[in-house]
Amino acid sequence: MMIQGFYTLKFLENIAPGAAQSAKKMEELLFEDPGSSIVKARLFAEEILNEVFKQEDIDAPYLSTLYDKISYLTREGYIKREVQQALDNIRLTGNKAAHNSEFNDITEAFKLHKEMYKLGVWFSEVYSLEQIKIPIYEVPKPRQKEDIKELVNRQILELLGTNGLQSILQDKIESTELHIPVVEQEADHEQIEIPRVEVATKIGKQEEYKDSSAASEVTLASGKNYGILNKDLGVGESYLIRELRRLMDSSQEAIENANQFSSFKNYMHVDRKIQLDLENILKNNKDRSNGNLILLCGSVGDGKSHLLAYLKENKPDLLKNYHIYNDATESFSPNKNAMETLEEVLNSFSDQNIKGSEEKVILAINMGVLHNFINTKHKEYSYETLKQFVEQSDLFSPNITTFFSGENFDLLSFGDYHSFELTDKGVISTFYSSLVKKVFADSNDNPFYLAYEEDQKEKINTMVHQNYKLLQNNVVQDHVVQLIIQTMVKKKLVISARAFLNFIADILIPDEIQNTHMMPQFDVLESALPNLLFNRKERSAILNAMSQLDPIHRRSVNIDQLVIQLNTLNDWHHIIEENIKDESAKEWLKPFISKNNLQEHSFNLFFESFIRITFLTNDQFFGKISESSYLEFLRSLYFFNKGHKKGIAGFYEEIRKAIFKWKGSPKKDYIYFNKPTEKYRLAQKLNLNPTMKHLKPSSENVLESFKSTILLAYMGKSPEELIYLEIDFPLFALLSKVKEGYRPNKKDEEDAIKFVEFIEKIMSFGEKKSELLVHFPSDERFYAIKRGAFDAFVFERE
Repeated sequence: MMIQGFYTLKFLENIAPGAAQSAKKMEELLFEDPGSSIVKARLFAEEILNEVFKQEDIDAPYLSTLYDKISYLTREGYIKREVQQALDNIRLTGNKAAHNSEFNDITEAFKLHKEMYKLGVWFSEVYSLEQIKIPIYEVPKPRQKEDIKELVNRQILELLGTNGLQSILQDKIESTELHIPVVEQEADHEQIEIPRVEVATKIGKQEEYKDSSAASEVTLASGKNYGILNKDLGVGESYLIRELRRLMDSSQEAIENANQFSSFKNYMHVDRKIQLDLENILKNNKDRSNGNLILLCGSVGDGKSHLLAYLKENKPDLLKNYHIYNDATESFSPNKNAMETLEEVLNSFSDQNIKGSEEKVILAINMGVLHNFINTKHKEYSYETLKQFVEQSDLFSPNITTFFSGENFDLLSFGDYHSFELTDKGVISTFYSSLVKKVFADSNDNPFYLAYEEDQKEKINTMVHQNYKLLQNNVVQDHVVQLIIQTMVKKKLVISARAFLNFIADILIPDEIQNTHMMPQFDVLESALPNLLFNRKERSAILNAMSQLDPIHRRSVNIDQLVIQLNTLNDWHHIIEENIKDESAKEWLKPFISKNNLQEHSFNLFFESFIRITFLTNDQFFGKISESSYLEFLRSLYFFNKGHKKGIAGFYEEIRKAIFKWKGSPKKDYIYFNKPTEKYRLAQKLNLNPTMKHLKPSSENVLESFKSTILLAYMGKSPEELIYLEIDFPLFALLSKVKEGYRPNKKDEEDAIKFVEFIEKIMSFGEKKSELLVHFPSDERFYAIKRGAFDAFVFERE
């Protein structure tokens, strides 16, 4: 059957004529009666499914409703997630139109037309034996000539919003920036412009923003110059997306250079303790006449270049007379290696020249390179004075070294300046929280906020804008920062300011960007910040670690209760209102207020989104499902760095229990020392003697400098003989499980090799030379072998 005239899904005529007929009617009604057009879209979906049942030879007369048919095909594997969600979008919106005669939203009709196209393409690819040429998707165009200008104006207003738009409507209609296609009328070739589905598709295709801070700088009341907002984009382009792209690793702003500091970096700068300590050292050294070497020791990407560039730009007087070497391992000459280059840089501070030296140098250097340099035998000069200074600083010891000063030297260690702080109530991060405020603060000094406001005036509203609005919520900000700290503690990530800002861009900007008015609701959910946060593990090491903190993978009675409610209650309105603590996020979920509306993949997407949104917006829920072993580790970490004796004693006792559980214990204070596979087990008495004398307590209540692992020490036969055990979070988490009855396997032992070696050492403190306990597991018999009078052994049953 051939249907006259062109329409988007005409390619279905030979393989699904009924569906093609419905598609044509849908397009014809779209501009005249959007509500009826939506009903035709629903009929199209039914026709497509009927064809699938026919092609697959499925005889199921009991599947009478569209819901039942979608559910059956999904459950049996005939349709995948994307197809099922397109069907659900059409079904849900079609139900609204069928049961509410006043539901006449042309925006929804445009959305469904694109979903129909997806279904048509899928059906033809799977079930057609012909070679069908499928046209590129185009938005339906009005067929009638009458009052066409008024019709066009009305459609654009409905798509883009009316507030403040009338005055610029004509410019928008004539603008190619809005991607408005031209339709040629048959009678008089009048050109008519109507909005495409992607109202502002150029939003998603903007070129990488290059810093034009010189052109965009304005002077604030404070007297400082910052690049606020350069309004130079075309109609329909997003200022917010342009500004946010400056946070990405691919941005020009990502390039750190100790000699350059842009106005944008100046705005984004956050003071850190290491910067303030360096400034104090420079102030104290300002009037000294003898030579001075300041060592900035750390690792790649920890902010050394940024710090030096900031000081050069903002406090040049402090650096006066200093030569700065940001990476002295890069040779000045192709014939010199790293050690020879350093010898040249540090010549004035060799043993032979240091007494007469007046040179002042700041050297940013990686700790490994410094260690190699001071322990290398040099040809012409020696550096024993420098070596002694570094050793006295405890830079390479377990002790904390933030800064250390000597006669000619000063040293700052980036490794002991953390990006977060320990408190008696948990962890906080002044640094990351301040960076977040720089991006999301409601302030006229904030270029990101000004860009967001400018886009709102122009009615540009993408998921980037909605995600930005969500992250303006202080509770969401706090939870995101807490998750960042978790990745650092649990996964030992080192997250620089640059990496953190790139992470912020990653959770705001989805892969595809379009106006939310034209997005199917499932696409809105998938592009929402909570899903970008946990579903993009391939994009970076941070997001990979973040995916492992996804709340949907946690076992919690609170999550179980929500699962039960979602599966047993039909009306979800109350559940959404009660749990989601952000109004904009609620709007993402409100289209799905009934269990009867969703199935399989659609339900899973709703459930995952619901849990993640609740986790980020609901402070009480966030606390309830936080991992207890993580919180306990942070509390103990604070106790050891603070010197809290009661807390330290309690931790030692918990580790004692874990040690005895790891090896096995027949009775109190006895520990097995042979393998459990042997015919009988041998145990010895073991008394552990923990000590705190190796600890250096802090007098501060909020700890900015601390060791991120817990160092235990046990005394041996004499108080001077100490055995150390360093516990990080992965080992602590494993020992916590062992303490609760978990039996470590071979992989656990390989992962915890240092702990296994510690146990072997600590077993030497036992009393097996004077007493043994023999256990026969087969019949639970116990025998004691003891050394009696005159060194004779006594063998008796316990």
